[in-house]
Amino acid sequence: MHLLGSPLVQSGPDDDFQRKGDRVEPNADGFGSTLVFNLRDYSEGLEGLYWRNIFGAPFVDVFGPRLDAIPASQRQSLDGGLVLVQPYELPTQAMTPEGDAAESQLIATLGREAFFDLPTLTKPSRVPDVSWMRSKH
Repeated sequence: MHLLGSPLVQSGPDDDFQRKGDRVEPNADGFGSTLVFNLRDYSEGLEGLYWRNIFGAPFVDVFGPRLDAIPASQRQSLDGGLVLVQPYELPTQAMTPEGDAAESQLIATLGREAFFDLPTLTKPSRVPDVSWMRSKH
């Protein structure tokens, strides 16, 4: 993360990323469909939580003390001010009722307004400040 200057790393099964990251919508003219991305990138917030989520300073700032409300079994402070959040122990628990429930509980703790809401197609209203990244390029 430090080497690449990224404030976010997420890891989990590809299917989990796909189900949260994009959707297929029918075209307005009734012919065919279009792949639509829910969010362009993390500057617009988060699509969800995955098996492992490592948050850098911009996300630690967004979540603030809410991170401390996550049980120690699901949260770990790492070097450099990074915070690991892991809803469930194994990646195979992704997309299971138990995994989805654990993710939903952590999203509620962190604040739903920081996450894309798929049922209503609502983008996050609380997003990280990554403007400093644009000035580097």
